[in-house]
Amino acid sequence: MARTLIVAEKPSVAREIAKVLGVNSRRGDGYLADARHVVTWAVGHLVNIAEPEEQDPAWAGRWSMNQLPMIPRKFKLAVLESSARQFAVVRSLMNADDVEEVINATDAGREGELIFRRIYLMAGCSKPIRRLWANDMTEQGLRRALEGTVPGEKKRNLGLAAFARAEADWLIGMNYSRLFTLKDRQLITVGRVQTPVLRLLVDRRREIENFTVQDYWTVEATMEREGESFSATWHRPPEFRETRVDVEAEASAIADKCRGREGVVDSTKSQQRQQAAPLPFDLTTLQREANSRYGLSAKDTLTIAQALYEQKKLLTYPRTDSRYLTTDLFAECLSHLRAVYHLFPDIAADAATRITEAGDAGAKRFACVNDKKVSDHHAIIPTARKADRNALSENEWRVYEMVCRRFIAAFLPPVKFAASTVWVVVEEERFKATGKVFSDRGWLAAEPWRTAADNPLPRLRKGSRVTVTELESRKHQTKPPAHYTDASLLAAMETAGKLVDDEELREAMKERGLGTPATRAQIIETLLSRKYVEKDGKKLVATDTGCHAVDLISAHLPDVTSAELTGDWEKKLGDIERGSFSYGEFMQAVRESVWRNVHAIRNHRAFDRDGFPVAPPRMGAPVASAPNPATPPSPAPPAAPTPAPVRYDADGFPIEDTPREAPRHAGEVMGVCPLCGRKVLEQPDVYECEGTLAGECSFGIKRRMFGGEILPNQMRDLLDKGRTFKRGRFVSREGKRFNANLRLTDGRLDLFFED
Repeated sequence: MARTLIVAEKPSVAREIAKVLGVNSRRGDGYLADARHVVTWAVGHLVNIAEPEEQDPAWAGRWSMNQLPMIPRKFKLAVLESSARQFAVVRSLMNADDVEEVINATDAGREGELIFRRIYLMAGCSKPIRRLWANDMTEQGLRRALEGTVPGEKKRNLGLAAFARAEADWLIGMNYSRLFTLKDRQLITVGRVQTPVLRLLVDRRREIENFTVQDYWTVEATMEREGESFSATWHRPPEFRETRVDVEAEASAIADKCRGREGVVDSTKSQQRQQAAPLPFDLTTLQREANSRYGLSAKDTLTIAQALYEQKKLLTYPRTDSRYLTTDLFAECLSHLRAVYHLFPDIAADAATRITEAGDAGAKRFACVNDKKVSDHHAIIPTARKADRNALSENEWRVYEMVCRRFIAAFLPPVKFAASTVWVVVEEERFKATGKVFSDRGWLAAEPWRTAADNPLPRLRKGSRVTVTELESRKHQTKPPAHYTDASLLAAMETAGKLVDDEELREAMKERGLGTPATRAQIIETLLSRKYVEKDGKKLVATDTGCHAVDLISAHLPDVTSAELTGDWEKKLGDIERGSFSYGEFMQAVRESVWRNVHAIRNHRAFDRDGFPVAPPRMGAPVASAPNPATPPSPAPPAAPTPAPVRYDADGFPIEDTPREAPRHAGEVMGVCPLCGRKVLEQPDVYECEGTLAGECSFGIKRRMFGGEILPNQMRDLLDKGRTFKRGRFVSREGKRFNANLRLTDGRLDLFFED
């Protein structure tokens, strides 16, 4: 009998799918199966782009300028060593004679598509594909997704965008990281999104450091009419928009002129206004809210939301960039409200009443329902599964509560209030008073922390006389911009570095943002792990190392650090998904750009009159539209001309006038340096690359770390395998002993624990 193979991204998801399908008759090694279905999993990425030395033997060994640019004609894939066993299981199942079709049940997004399609290619499979697209992991949601699978061809463009993203990131990361590391003689990592985000943080740090505090004054009055007092502020003629006074004497003179005098109301204006209900959360707005309210990092919020989706089955798919719901989902909203009624009875009942009263045409009544603004995933909302608050951790409850309250708020009435403005003239000087009185707090019932107190003004009309009872000039100081937090940095990434408060404009700029909702948290964590950024409470602050990296890259390739241009690149990836731009055009432009830029910097040898190197001319944007969507180009554009002939050594470095001192060799050889490919030597206090001794590399690992000693045999394992296989004994800062393995990543050593 022919069977269907279902490939999930994780074992936990595979077990849930198997449960829905009733697959419980046989458990295999790495899969679940019965007579009709086989369910297996990928444990994340099983296949990645192969390392440079596997793409081309000329790119193996010590990093060299002669190896650059590294531009494969066709990217080779490689099975990850840690996942080889599970890949073998999936490959054998894909090619089994009794398997008729394959269902791709990986995460419903770009990265999930990439995981599956790489495995499918590497396995040499050619069987028909169907795509499962689950918006929630409840039994009902999975059953609906299994019944509604679509042909794999429908997600072809999503797969092409995924491949383009990964291959472009490889070209940028591998070439520019090696290029700038060799130029700077220390490790410099470059990323297509990472580097522009770092630029935002570096620029903000320097704005703050270079900020000059200035004093200024405002003139504040307390006025009274028939026993009722109110506050008003002086405004500068002729536009009467500015309240700031830069000279203390001027502010004092205005105060002295008007103090104790009578004023006359020149005009009054009262408007009935309303504030529409907020839209439900997408991932970025959820992360921002959780950071602002509870100090949760973007990564923590994503991890919690993912667990509430996969394991608790209380939230819909979290890695979404949409804040809207479809009309089909709107028809099911009452069941979602019933699931949260026991937690929020008053506001849930009000929302349900409004939905019921709206009737069949109700979808048009609510701004959050818009089919055109939902592509792959709708907004994050609670599922129809009833939650047990006691079964949730404190932070799980916080995230779940925020999503529930925002979902309910979207169906509550707008906030209504009267906004009053009064202008008073005192001794020919104009003062403005504003007030607000709420008539209906509407959706604020769901998010009461956003509410403000009433600020009524007395009943005044033109010509009314008021008395100035108090008047003073108040001193203020200008403040520098605030350091980014996770919340404000996510907002900046969403709009490619532009400070945008307007909701509609922010929505329109999303497609040009830096990264995607699913990747932004990891970008922040990467910058922290590479010591380019550090946390000071909630603040994210660029380090000196991060500033140096940005300065170096900006001097040669300013476009690589540009938020707007990288945002434009992200838009083109979205265009590939939508079918309005081609994979071939995108990749050809990236290859040509990398080829030009690398050669321009390699060959650059200009100096200013003081003997300092001069940056090469500004290169083109990282991605420009290419005229021919053919296969990737042969690297043949002309290199940028050099100001004078330059001789290079065997490793591609320009020959210096003053030769470097030969490296001092000392101690036993431990292995090969992960940064430059030279020998790592054992010394009394450190394991050090011979290139470090010569000032040409930065790799070194202290023998005593984490309260313990790194033994020679452990160092050999780290250099050879990237990790230790026998636990070492260490001591925490609190003096507690513990055992852990060691792992070496990008020249950085850290601890990890295995069960």
